[in-house]
Amino acid sequence: MNGKKWAMILVFILCGQWIYAVELKTASTTIVINNKGFYTSVKVEGREIISKGNYPMISAVKDGRVVLPGALKVTGNKFLLTMEDNQVIELLVRQEQQAITYEVSKISDAYKAIVFGPVKVELHEVVGEVVGVVQGSDVAFAMQALNIKTNGGIPVEYAGAYATLFNYSGANTDLSVSSTPYYNFAATDVKDGTVFQLSARNRSQTEYRKVQQVEKALVLPVKGTDAGIAGSKIALFGDKRSQILSRIGKVELEQGLPHPVIEGEWDKVSRGSMRSYLITNFSEDDFDFVLDKVRLAGFKTLYHPDPFKTWGHFEWNPSLTKSGDAGIKKLVEKASGQGIKIGVHTLSNFLTTNDRYVTPVPSKKLLKQGQLNLTGNIDDTQTTLEVDASDLFSVPLTLNALQIGNELITFGKVEKKDDRVLLTGCTRGAFGTQKAAHEKSQPLYKLWDYPYRTLFPDLELQDEFSHRLAEVFNKTGLQQISFDGLEGSMYTGQDYYATARFVTEYYNRLQNKTDLINDASRLDHYLWHIHTRMNWGEPWGEEMRKGQVANRIKNQDYFRRNLFPRMLGWFLVRLAERKFETTSLEDLEWALSESAGFDAGYAMSINMKTLKNHGQIDLLLDAMKNWDELRYANVFTEDQKKRLKDPETEWHLEKKDDKNFLLYPLFISERFRCNLSEMQPGQPGGADWVWQSPGESTYTLRIKVEGEGTIANPSFTTPLGVVKIEGQLQANQYILLDHQGRATLTDKNYNVLSELNVLGKALLSKGASAVSFACEADGDSRPDVVVRYQTRMAPEKISRP
Repeated sequence: MNGKKWAMILVFILCGQWIYAVELKTASTTIVINNKGFYTSVKVEGREIISKGNYPMISAVKDGRVVLPGALKVTGNKFLLTMEDNQVIELLVRQEQQAITYEVSKISDAYKAIVFGPVKVELHEVVGEVVGVVQGSDVAFAMQALNIKTNGGIPVEYAGAYATLFNYSGANTDLSVSSTPYYNFAATDVKDGTVFQLSARNRSQTEYRKVQQVEKALVLPVKGTDAGIAGSKIALFGDKRSQILSRIGKVELEQGLPHPVIEGEWDKVSRGSMRSYLITNFSEDDFDFVLDKVRLAGFKTLYHPDPFKTWGHFEWNPSLTKSGDAGIKKLVEKASGQGIKIGVHTLSNFLTTNDRYVTPVPSKKLLKQGQLNLTGNIDDTQTTLEVDASDLFSVPLTLNALQIGNELITFGKVEKKDDRVLLTGCTRGAFGTQKAAHEKSQPLYKLWDYPYRTLFPDLELQDEFSHRLAEVFNKTGLQQISFDGLEGSMYTGQDYYATARFVTEYYNRLQNKTDLINDASRLDHYLWHIHTRMNWGEPWGEEMRKGQVANRIKNQDYFRRNLFPRMLGWFLVRLAERKFETTSLEDLEWALSESAGFDAGYAMSINMKTLKNHGQIDLLLDAMKNWDELRYANVFTEDQKKRLKDPETEWHLEKKDDKNFLLYPLFISERFRCNLSEMQPGQPGGADWVWQSPGESTYTLRIKVEGEGTIANPSFTTPLGVVKIEGQLQANQYILLDHQGRATLTDKNYNVLSELNVLGKALLSKGASAVSFACEADGDSRPDVVVRYQTRMAPEKISRP
C-alpha cells in the first residue's frame, strides 16, 4: 500500500437510489462528504459539530457569481468536483496522522477565486478568528492555510455574495490598531455557530480594483507558482479543547509549517515569548551604560526604535553606528556576552525618499496607483502639468508623487478643467532625481505614498526589502524584529498574500531561527505561525494610566481567543514636560500590576535622555525586575491576577529578599489643590479637605507648587495626628514623604536636592477624615499647592521558587 491512506467510500440506499459518501479520518476527527461534494458530518472526539445547511468542500467565483459543486468523483486521493458550470476542480485529499488536507491540484483559469467551504459548525464558545480555531465546552475544531497563497477570509469584492448565498454575517474585531471586518477572518462567530472561510485568489492578471480608498487602482499580477489558485492548501483537524494548541504544533511539524522555538519550547507555549523588554535610542557611545540599565531591569532584550537612516536598503542610522552591519555585530556580541539580545524596529515595506531605491535614479518597481496621460510634451522646467481627467485624484495623498522615466515629480494642487486636470506647483527632479524633458507618449505614473512621507515598493521590490532584512539578521546576529506597518504591503492590492509574502521571504532566508522574536503590530492568519507575539507602540500623548487602557485590555481577549502569546503593548517612562509630570513609581506599578494580572509582557520605552536624567530611574528599573520575575515564574494566584488586572486598582510590590515579597493594595488620591492667592489678608495659607482611605494607614505625600512663589513648612492635621515637613518648596520641585516618614526635596524629575526634617507622623484613619493643610507663603507671590496622598492596606505574602 506504500503508506497511502485512501478515503473510505460509504454506500447506502435512499428512496431506491444508490448514494455514496466519503469518510475522511485523522486523529480525533471524522469528516463525511456526500456525492455532491458537500459536508454531511464533522465529528470531533465522537461529537457531531456540523450545523444544519449545505456546506461545500470548495466553492468558486466566476463572473462575480458563486459557483458550487454538483457532483463528486473519488479516485484514490483525487477528488474531482464537477461544478455547476461543468468545470472540474481537482483536489488532492490526504488523511495524515494530525490533519486532513485539501490541495487544489487542477482548476480552470476562468475562476477568479475559490473558498474552502464556507463551513459552519455549531461550536462558538471561543472563536479564534485569526488562527482559525473554534473551541466548544469540551472539543475544538480548526481549519488552517498551509501556504501563503491561501488566506484567511474571503476577498472583499465577493464577501457580499457569500454572505447572501450562505445567509451569514459574522462579528467584526476592534483592536488598538484597527477594526477588521468578519470576512477577513479564517473563522467568524455568527452567534449560533462559527463559519470557516479560507480562500485563494487568481493573481495571474493585471487588474484594476479597489485598494484602500481608490476605486480602480492598478494591481500588478503575481509571477510564478503563487499566481494561480492551483497549489492552495488547507488542513482540517479537531481535538479535545485542552489539547488543541498542542495539536496545532503537531500539524505545523507534520505539514512543514514554520515552527519557531523560544528558550527550548515552541514559541506559542514558551513563556519566553512573553518576556518584557527595554526600548531606547542607544548608540555605540553609550552602549555600556544602557546594558547596565537593562541588567538592572532584569530584561533579556534591548530594542532600538529608530535604527535605520533609510527604509528599503535599511542603511544604519549613523547616530547608532558608523560601521554598518559590522558595527551592529560588535554591539550584538557585546550584549550577548551579558545574556542580552538586541532587536530593531522596522516599518516593513515603507520606503523613505532618501533611499537608493528612490534617489538619484528611482526604481522602476515603485508602487503605482495607476497611469496618467499627458496632453502634450513637457520640458524639464515646467511646473504645471496637464493630464487627462482621472479618478486617481479623488483620494488625497501626502507626497503627491509622480514617476516618468527616471524623474520623480511632486505636485502641489489639482485643478479640474473640463476633461483635463492641471497639476500646479510641481517640483521637478523631486527627491534628488534628474529633471528631464518628456514626450507625451511616455507613461506618467501616480505613486502610492503614506502620511509618514514615504513611498511603497511593488511586490517584487518588496521581496528585496525582505531579503535585505534577512541579510541584516544573518550578518549581525540580531534576535528581535518588529514588523510594524505590515499593512503597508496591502497597498499592492494583493491583500493578506502580500503581508504573508513579505514576512515569509524574510523568514525563509534566515540562517538561525532559534530564539528569534518576530514581533508585529498586527496578526494575519498564516503569519500566526511565524510571529512570536503582537505588540504595538503608541503610548504617546497621554498619562500612563490613560494611554489606550481599553485597547490594551481588549487585545488580551483577542490573544486568548487566538491562542497567542500575550503582550500589553508599549509604555512610556517620561521626564517632566509642558503637559505631563515625570513618570512616578506609582504610575509605573499601575502598568506592572496590569502586566502581572493579564500575565502579559510589555515594552518599556525610555529614551536615553530619560535614562540619564530621571532621578528615580534605578528604582523604576528595579520595580520592573521584581514584578516581571514574579510574573514570569507564574507565582501570582488566579485570584490575585483577577484583582491585579482591574485598571481601577493600585499596587506596590516590596522585595524582602530574593524569594520573598510583599504585595500591598494601595489607595491613591485625586489631586487636592490649595489656591493661596484666594487667602484673605492676614489669613495663613492652607485648606480644609476630606480625605478617604479603605483602612487605617500611614500615608505618603507628593507636594508641588504651580505658579510663581515659594511655600515653606507644609503641615497636615488628621484625627490621628499632625505631620510637618520643614523646608521650602518652589515651582518645578517636589516634596516627597514616604511610608517610613522620610522626606526629600527633589527637582521636577525626582532628582534629590536635599533631605528634609519631619516632625510627627502621617496617619490616616479608615473611611473619611477631615484634614487641615497649612503652610507658610514667602513673599508676595502666592502659588497653588497641589497635594496627592497614598495609603496602603495589609500586604499579601508572595514567594517565588
